[in-house]
Amino acid sequence: MGAYARLFVPITALIVTIVCARYTLLIDSESTQARLQFALESQQAAHALADAVREPAEAGDLRRIGILLRQSATRNPAIVAVLWQEGSVVREAWHVDEQRDYPAWFPHIADIAPLYYELPVGEGQLSVTFRPTPALNGAWQALRRQALLSLLNIFLIYSLLGMLIYATRRLLRRFGTATRAFRDGAYGVRLPVRGFPEAQELAVTFNDMAARIQDLMGKLRDEKERIEVTLASIGDAVIATGPGGRIRSMNPTAEQLTGYPASEAIGLELHSVFTLANNFGQHTLLKSLAAIERGGPNVKAKDQSLVNRRGERYNIEYTAAPIRAGGMPEGVVLVFRDVSEKRQLIQQISWRSEHDVLTGLPNRTALAARFEHEIARARDEHCLLAVCLFDLDHFRLVNDSGGQPLGDEVLKQAASRLHEFAGARDYVARLGGDEFVLLLRDHTDRASIEKTLERLMLSLSRVYQVAGRAIPMTASAGVAIYTGNDVSADNLLRHADQALYQAKVQGRRKVHFFDADLDEQVRTHHNQRTELRDALLAGQLCLFYQPKANLRQGRIVGMEALLRWRHPERGLVGPQEFLPAVEHTDLIADIGEWVLRAALEQMQQWCAAGRTWVVGVNIAARHFQRPDFVQRLRALLAEYPSVPPQLLELEILESSALHDVTHVRTIMQECQALGIRFALDDFGTGYSSMSYLKRLPADVLKIDQSFVRNMLVDRDDLHLVSAVIGLARAFNRSVIAEGVETVEHGALLIRMGCDLAQGYGIARPMPADTVLGWADAFVPAPEWGTASLLGPLTDLNGDSDASRLLFTPA
Repeated sequence: MGAYARLFVPITALIVTIVCARYTLLIDSESTQARLQFALESQQAAHALADAVREPAEAGDLRRIGILLRQSATRNPAIVAVLWQEGSVVREAWHVDEQRDYPAWFPHIADIAPLYYELPVGEGQLSVTFRPTPALNGAWQALRRQALLSLLNIFLIYSLLGMLIYATRRLLRRFGTATRAFRDGAYGVRLPVRGFPEAQELAVTFNDMAARIQDLMGKLRDEKERIEVTLASIGDAVIATGPGGRIRSMNPTAEQLTGYPASEAIGLELHSVFTLANNFGQHTLLKSLAAIERGGPNVKAKDQSLVNRRGERYNIEYTAAPIRAGGMPEGVVLVFRDVSEKRQLIQQISWRSEHDVLTGLPNRTALAARFEHEIARARDEHCLLAVCLFDLDHFRLVNDSGGQPLGDEVLKQAASRLHEFAGARDYVARLGGDEFVLLLRDHTDRASIEKTLERLMLSLSRVYQVAGRAIPMTASAGVAIYTGNDVSADNLLRHADQALYQAKVQGRRKVHFFDADLDEQVRTHHNQRTELRDALLAGQLCLFYQPKANLRQGRIVGMEALLRWRHPERGLVGPQEFLPAVEHTDLIADIGEWVLRAALEQMQQWCAAGRTWVVGVNIAARHFQRPDFVQRLRALLAEYPSVPPQLLELEILESSALHDVTHVRTIMQECQALGIRFALDDFGTGYSSMSYLKRLPADVLKIDQSFVRNMLVDRDDLHLVSAVIGLARAFNRSVIAEGVETVEHGALLIRMGCDLAQGYGIARPMPADTVLGWADAFVPAPEWGTASLLGPLTDLNGDSDASRLLFTPA
């Protein structure tokens, strides 16, 4: 496609995008307006009919009621059926005629549903069913008018664009004809200077360029003949390239060795004609040529294997030097010769026995010999040897999508990166498939190995460019460290393979170090997760509830739902003993959803008993930040319509909220739109700041119990609790103290301005079936009433005795 044709593609894409966006919004707007109008008109019609029927209903005039029903069904096209029922007496009317102007698919996107009303009138009941046909007709007519206007606009745009393209194409056709003639050797061709100013400027520029090139070509023709005679008379092969590495010329010897005639080779990239069997030799040659083009020194290489077009191999040596013009490199001249066919054969056989043919890396045989040597060296010199086993992630997909040639090229590039990273110090080999082994030597500690592998993993994760395609690829690595213990090379490799498996289990693109204790811990956590999932399915989880009290008023204001596990063997197990094993897995979300459903069900029972307590539920960070969290929460609330959403309070840890403040803020606002409250749990233990508090729309701050518990004996904790209370007051947030274990804690909090509290000093967590009985028997401590009568504390530094602060008036 030419430029004039390609111009239509972005314009068409833009028009399609705009039209789609516009009509999506237009359909939504028209549908919403029609839906609201339909609802309003149907409601008015239903109530008007009810008012009309009321008088004959009170008079018992069934005949008049029937007439009114038929008249309403006839006059209002939206009414499908009207039914009057009083005891066993039924009067009904139907309107089956439907004037539909819209197509059959339109109602599916307009989403205007039929409406049904049941209205009590005296001793009877009036039922009216409305169909949305008139509303759909109106919305469809509005959309059709807009569509006709859009088609007219699009037609005008394409017409104007077509005329512009036609004029440009006519100018370019003349220019193209002249340039093709010039390319074919007609250096005397010239463009006529006429037409628009742009066309005249183009013709003048072309004619000036053509005259200069015609003069230059005459001079170059004579020089070229002298160079060709010289190159044809020497025995070495010579290839000259221009900028970008494309071949400009080659002599007959080069044609013979490469198998390419000069007529075919000229214009091709050098590496497609001059191909070395060793992948690393080819890679080194390309890097050297690129360096020469940038002004680098000459390059000489021996013992290289050249593969020509016919598949024949020549043992060669070559020299590469820059071609300079005006002091600047303009290309490269490559001179090479066939040194010995016999020597080439011997070296090839020797090389193949210990190297991988595809990548040029040492193979498993060479690795075995080097492995034992490196183990002995590490043992004698008392240094670490890291055995790193690499595997390309999802490499099979590359072969499946692009075939084996594409996969082979990715393997060669990965091997090249590993070889370049290893250098002369470390050792890399290919085991087979997409598995590579790297021996890292002379490291003093594990931290040094981790830093080295971090750099290598970044190198392996760079995009692979193959035949113009960008292939994203990552790698996983398993590492076993030899520390001088009595272990064989095979065992080290097996340990690295086990670590590689763990890296892939953890999500790929990981580096996992083999550690017997750690692997045992991983298996233990896996067993715990499996056991906990079974417990969830078996109904072994339950909720305990800890009351929250307003100490100043002496009443219970809410509950916090706390998770427990009724283990069949260990009895009642607290969350700190099993949740850490699953907090970073998807199982924590399943448990969190179960807790929400159980809490809502309990709240429904309490609401029925007249107890409208706010119930707090702890939400894990992984669960809270799931993309479908708000959608799932909305569905749960719909299951319990009798529970007001404002009675549900979600408690999130301050540290998890600060992981991504913007994302968490968005989720919190969507939940608050449903009526949900939020509390920041353990406030003060994370990275608390006024900036974060300002950005997070939490309703309640929960002072961590570690500060509240010690505030009677630790003045620093006392000041911290006071600071959090002041911060909450400044930001107009509620504040509740956790860890109130004694009456004195509560009294001091009242004087500090914190009336809400929970803790063992009020009540311990209890099963749901005991909460109502406890609440009925709850009696607040008298000391709390005394503290409420005293003024607030104005000085926390005047006395070190907390008991004097409690009951001394301000």
